[in-house]
Order: sequence, then structure tokens, then C-alpha cells
Amino acid sequence: MMSNTKRNAFWSFFDRIGQLPTFLIWTALICVVSMLASYFPLWVNVIVNVLLPVLVLLKLKMVMFEKLKLSTLVLMRALILLPIFGIMSGELFVKIVLVFLVINCMEATLTDLLKNHQPYNFVTGLVLSLSVLTLAGKWFPEAAGPFTGIYTANAGPRADALFVSDQVVVIGTICWLVAYTIWNWLFVIGEFSPSIGYLHIGILSSPIISILLTMNPGYWLVFRANSLTCGGVFQIYCKDDIEKKLENEKLAAFIEKVKSPPAQIVLMILNLVLIAVPVGIYFGII
Repeated sequence: MMSNTKRNAFWSFFDRIGQLPTFLIWTALICVVSMLASYFPLWVNVIVNVLLPVLVLLKLKMVMFEKLKLSTLVLMRALILLPIFGIMSGELFVKIVLVFLVINCMEATLTDLLKNHQPYNFVTGLVLSLSVLTLAGKWFPEAAGPFTGIYTANAGPRADALFVSDQVVVIGTICWLVAYTIWNWLFVIGEFSPSIGYLHIGILSSPIISILLTMNPGYWLVFRANSLTCGGVFQIYCKDDIEKKLENEKLAAFIEKVKSPPAQIVLMILNLVLIAVPVGIYFGII
């Protein structure tokens, strides 16, 4: 880990440049690292999203949700090595990824109900978790050369098997990821401080920026998994410094308004409408 002298120099740099440039730099770094980890699961992913998180899990104290979430993310980032080395089929791995997506969504959904007292976001999370079953995954081996591989997750009409579709419907994929992004940020601001909510604007923006750069919304899930893992490690390891650097009264006031019941109801309705698109496509209604 970083020495105190280097750590102080690192944070003093961000003191000098100000809050918004700091946020933009962190977002850009998370975006770049997550894209590299997505395309190079052996060379980049293992170091950034497996070894570093394991060190953090072993050495640092964290809240139970952080430990649970980081553990499941690390497991999936390590499991990707199995299809890379031909030990597991890529298609089976992608199905496991989608099952773990359901589990991860339900972890946050139950936390919203039992701890954060956000009943409207709980409803969204429950529907969102179930809607994962309407997504279809696909594995692309050696997408960036030997010992690489990447996967997509898209909306599409129902096929004979779960998590499989013969057709990709881009608008359904976009609606689903937008609903997830809104829902997840509402969870974050209910679970953590406004400063961490500020950080997660960047973490949640990262996979969206990445799919805009690649022009493929299907890559959103792999970019999200990697950005959440590396961003989560950064959050846990540097939480006290992040709290100070991203403290923002205007954002804190905005978050309080967003957490109000009327705003939560409106956002729940919006999310349910968005989720209805991929679900309708799956069942042939749309």
C-alpha cells in the first residue's frame, strides 16, 4: 500500500486543482482502468480487480454491505479466468454472471428495505432483479488477442433457454441500464454519505461513457462490473479522504430532495416504465 509521504503528496495535488477537476480525473481513471480490465481479464483484471481487492478485504475494516459486495465482485472477476483458459465454456460463465447480477441486485434491494427505509426503491430493485431473467448473454473469446475474452448482456425476445436470445434489441438494453443506473444511485445515497454519492456519479457514469466510446450497449454489464470493483476498492481504501474532497453542500441539499417520498415515487414510476420495455420485448408484447 502507499506510504504516508506519497499518500500526502497524492491528496495535496487534488487539493490544489479543486473539487470538479478531481471528480473528473477520478471518473476518467476509473473508466480507463475498467475498460482495460474488461478487454484484458488476465493481464489487467487480475491485478486491479482480484489481487488489490483481496488485500483490501484482508487489511481494512468496512461495513458489511461493502464486504459482501466486494467479495461477490472479486469472485466473478476471478471466475472469468476459467473460460479464458478453456476450463469452463464462455456461455456458461456469462449465465453465471447474470445469476450473480440478480444476487447483487437483491443484496442492495433488501438493504433498502431493512436498513435504508427506502420502500419505493425497494420495489424498483425487486422488479429490476427479476427483469435480469429477461436478458441474454454472449461470450466473445480472444476479443483482444490471446488469453482475452469479453461478454455482452442485451435485451431480446424469449428463446428456448434462459439468458439466451436470437436477437438483440438495443432500445431494451438501453432502457434497462438507465433504470439500473437510477436505481443504484438511489441505493447509494440511502446507504452512504453525499460525498460517496458524488463518487458514484462517476462510477456509474464510467460504463455509460465506455459504451458510448465502443458504440455497443451490450458491453455495459462487463464495464459496470469492472468499474464497480475498482471504484469500490478506491472508495473503501480512501474513504476518509474522499469524504473530505467531495464534500459538497449543494449536492447534499439536492440528495435530500431526491430522498423525499414524492421524488422517490416519481423515480420508481419512471424506472418501472423503463424496465417494462425489455420485459415487454422478452414476452413479445413490444
